[in-house]
Amino acid sequence: MADQKLGPLVLAGSGEYTPAMDIVDQYLLKHADGRPVILIATSCAMEGEDVMMKWEQMGVEHFERLGVDATPVRIKDRDDANVQANYEAIANAGFVWFSGGSPVYLAQTFHETKAWEALEAANRRGAVVAGASGGLGVLNADVPSLANDQMPGVTALGLAAPVRALAHFDRAEQRRPEFVQRVIDNLLPGQVAVGVDEDTTVVWTEGAWRVMGHKRAVLFKGNEREIYRHGDIIPDLPRPHREDED
Repeated sequence: MADQKLGPLVLAGSGEYTPAMDIVDQYLLKHADGRPVILIATSCAMEGEDVMMKWEQMGVEHFERLGVDATPVRIKDRDDANVQANYEAIANAGFVWFSGGSPVYLAQTFHETKAWEALEAANRRGAVVAGASGGLGVLNADVPSLANDQMPGVTALGLAAPVRALAHFDRAEQRRPEFVQRVIDNLLPGQVAVGVDEDTTVVWTEGAWRVMGHKRAVLFKGNEREIYRHGDIIPDLPRPHREDED
């Protein structure tokens, strides 16, 4: 087993940089141990720099309200993901937040880059990695593409694998139940799905997955669903594969 346990992993349904995340971020800042908080808006890069700037500013203001300085790291594409300064910012971070957008774009931008190398290593040294909605592209287990027009290649990079989180779950199960079912049906062997409602997170910390936030997490076990709420441990959600690697 690795000498040091992974830092916390945060699977958020939505709500990054809003008061809904205060209870989560205040808890996680203790794990950052005073090291830098950085904000990455790569997931929405296809929507333009104005959108990236909006999310970055929201993050700066959110953490400022919590009494902490947070620094945006602008990574628009794979070239940016291989810039040495961005590698160093991620490598030295204690807390990395990925805001929403396209999880596939995020995964394919970071795949096999310096930024990914830094992120994976930083988490092994104890840094927190959080992703909301599209930010789950670095956390979720990779699954087969479910969209005909999706870019070929990886769909997620798997810091939290074998877990596959479904963001905006409360909204998705009402508006797109067929999509939720397709995700469940297409899980690879050993993968486990968990639906994470908006303004809610599932956090890997202290050797267990815990629910933090205002609504539910829904664990899929075959045809059964188990519901968990703030403060609950999800005992049947498997530990990250990387936790047990030599």
